Amino acid sequence: MKRKHLILAIVFLYVAVLNAQKETISGNWLLTKVIQGDQPYEPLFIQKFEENGKMKAMGQELGTWEYIPNEKRLLMHSEASKEFDGEFKIILFNSKKLQLKQADVQLFYTKINLDKVVENNALMNFEGEWILENDLNETQLLKIELPDTFLITRITAGGGSSAYNGTWLFNPEENSVLFMGRTNLLKGFCAIKEISENKFILERKGIKIIGKKESSVKPIESLTFNIEDFPEESTDTSPWQDFDALLNELKNVRYLKYKQSKLIPNTSSFSHKTLVSKIDVNSEERRISLANLSITKKDTMQISERVKGDLYNQYNDFFPQEELGPYKLVTTETIKVPAGEFKCKIFEGFDGDAKVKYWMIIDKPGIYAKIIREDIGLFDKVEYSIIELEEIKK
Repeated sequence: MKRKHLILAIVFLYVAVLNAQKETISGNWLLTKVIQGDQPYEPLFIQKFEENGKMKAMGQELGTWEYIPNEKRLLMHSEASKEFDGEFKIILFNSKKLQLKQADVQLFYTKINLDKVVENNALMNFEGEWILENDLNETQLLKIELPDTFLITRITAGGGSSAYNGTWLFNPEENSVLFMGRTNLLKGFCAIKEISENKFILERKGIKIIGKKESSVKPIESLTFNIEDFPEESTDTSPWQDFDALLNELKNVRYLKYKQSKLIPNTSSFSHKTLVSKIDVNSEERRISLANLSITKKDTMQISERVKGDLYNQYNDFFPQEELGPYKLVTTETIKVPAGEFKCKIFEGFDGDAKVKYWMIIDKPGIYAKIIREDIGLFDKVEYSIIELEEIKK
């Protein structure tokens, strides 16, 4: 009888030890480094060892695992990634670190407590939208959200954009933040050199990353009208129908300067550029031409040319913009923009599929005080921009 109790005690002890070990190794582990041969690299993603024997990475099924404590081995099976398929020798294993080896490949892990990550991240006061300083003549916006996600958007001078998301983890003990995602711009461990309400300085591999809190957040005036809101034939007329008045107004203007603000997708912030329309009026030939330039810190390029005269835009009374169709007059109001206050007629309408709203200065034919444009671009993303008059240079 005693022998039976002893056997049962040993069995229970073995099961208890096995379960304790499995419970310890199960959980979330950050893969900080892989060494293959003599080549190290940093994958930096969280690999989850579930208690049911399944493995996951970045929310996707990775395979299965089995821990053999008495042989100090970890068996992983993965059809998704050969790096996590096979028998691994456990070189180091404790509550914080795990190191595995298979042939000439070594895997280095750090245990992650996701509940603690949420608590730590809330302490950093990092949430918000930050403009990153750069020498690439592009806008780089970092959007930080709680509990642990970020989005970085890059907009080139030519208007092209790309966006990447990922996860961030604040380590208060080391005063560092880790970015994990598919962007090399921020990926990795960054030491926190300075952080305040309006500015941060991080350092990664000797390179400083400086961010300033975005201040260009402004209310968005959504264009809520639909095609059904317009009559089949509009009886409203543009205030700029007189071509002679248009010639007389623009012949004394050298250029018009506008500020264009484009909403950055999935944020409440805007990227900015200067638009300049250089005006050339030939009164004898009754011809007006505008060379439209886009100006950034490092580059100036002509993006279009608009001409009215002879047969060009002969019946376009919204020149130098496109004539809308359909359109309607909404109201008359005085609007204040950087260039001053102007009494305008406001038109709403469509340019193709895009919704457009024009503020047309009544006593200055050819000069818009403000334009809002809203369209649906690739992948059903809203493209929203505001153009405001900054200067009339005579």
